[in-house]
Amino acid sequence: MPGPGLGLIGEDEIAEVLDVLRNQRLGRYGKEDDPHFRAKVRTLEDRVAAFTGVRFAVGVNSGTSAIWASFEGLGIGPGDEVIVPGFTFVASISAVVYARAFPVLAEVDESLNLDPADVAAKIGPRTKAILAVHMLGNPARLAELKAIADQRGIALIEDCAQAFGASYRGKVVGSIGRVGAISFNEYKTITSGDGGMVVTDDEDLYRRIFAIHDQGHSPLRSGIEIGQRPFLGLNFRMTELHAAVLLAQLRRIDAIRARLRENKALFKSLIADLPGIRFRDLPDPAGDLATHLVVLFPDAAVAGAITRELGSRVLADSGWHIYNKMEHLLRQRTASGTGCPFDGRCSLVEAKEYRAGMLPRTDAIVSRAMSIGIGVSDPNLGSNFGVTVLDGPDRVRERAATFRLVAAKHLGRD
Repeated sequence: MPGPGLGLIGEDEIAEVLDVLRNQRLGRYGKEDDPHFRAKVRTLEDRVAAFTGVRFAVGVNSGTSAIWASFEGLGIGPGDEVIVPGFTFVASISAVVYARAFPVLAEVDESLNLDPADVAAKIGPRTKAILAVHMLGNPARLAELKAIADQRGIALIEDCAQAFGASYRGKVVGSIGRVGAISFNEYKTITSGDGGMVVTDDEDLYRRIFAIHDQGHSPLRSGIEIGQRPFLGLNFRMTELHAAVLLAQLRRIDAIRARLRENKALFKSLIADLPGIRFRDLPDPAGDLATHLVVLFPDAAVAGAITRELGSRVLADSGWHIYNKMEHLLRQRTASGTGCPFDGRCSLVEAKEYRAGMLPRTDAIVSRAMSIGIGVSDPNLGSNFGVTVLDGPDRVRERAATFRLVAAKHLGRD
């Protein structure tokens, strides 16, 4: 089961989808006086905005589109730089590249999120934003990162794809930076298969992002627009069918978070006394979404032996989440084949180099880190060992006992 929301799809989701199909209005727009138009996308935007604690939300077709639209909305383009963690899903990096900007890779610390000290050291005159990715359900060090962004006069963008529903110091992630990007694919907290959302408190930015996602239209296509459209846009619109599923899923999010946190707390308590293991750092333990329990072993050899016996893998072995396994990034390949932005031709600035080994601290941490899935089962992250949101305490105890047995053998202690 990839993500927690997927396993809970039931009659509520089916009823919401049938409501759309029976009324035969599948696109996000319709007339207010049309009794068959159900306005699922607009309703979802309002509810996600309220849940997140911001004023505006724009439903899009993917989390990747949400990140890219955020960059475009902020005016990030050729020659600009965005600080991105070296441990992140590839979309965080590719969205920078397709904005024709340079991703500047920064180290992560033992939270598996951006190390604020390395971020500060890598900000230069062309830096326009910090992309704070909340990896594996754990919010980044947002207080430090926001302070750096504010001091340097650059934007803080939150990539909430893996942490929708998590919080930091009492605020839901996505509401702390200038803008937040959310994903609803099947590995995420709640899901409609694919889909995404942009959230912000900035009305001007909201209007720009809406226009970007819908062919240059003003929000909700309200008013007379011909002759007043700000710029050409694209089409990243969410459909009524996706929104219908997500409306039902959003009603489940409190129950999902509660079960994830119960299962993680129990699993952690059952293995915490094992000598030689530590858990990743949580900047705000109360706000952790709890989709993953990340264990740090003493060294890469021990980590590799334990994860292999459990049918899993260390985080360093993910081809989709660690920079040095992204061969298309290291080779600087884009679909156009022009070399832009990597070679600097589209921005007339010095080209950048991306190579394995450029982030030694990140490399060392992920080489001895294992993710135990608590609600997300993603073989690319090795989190196919663990439990699901449907599992109760007995299953958690069973899996924890298996982990203890294998880990103790390789750690040399019982």
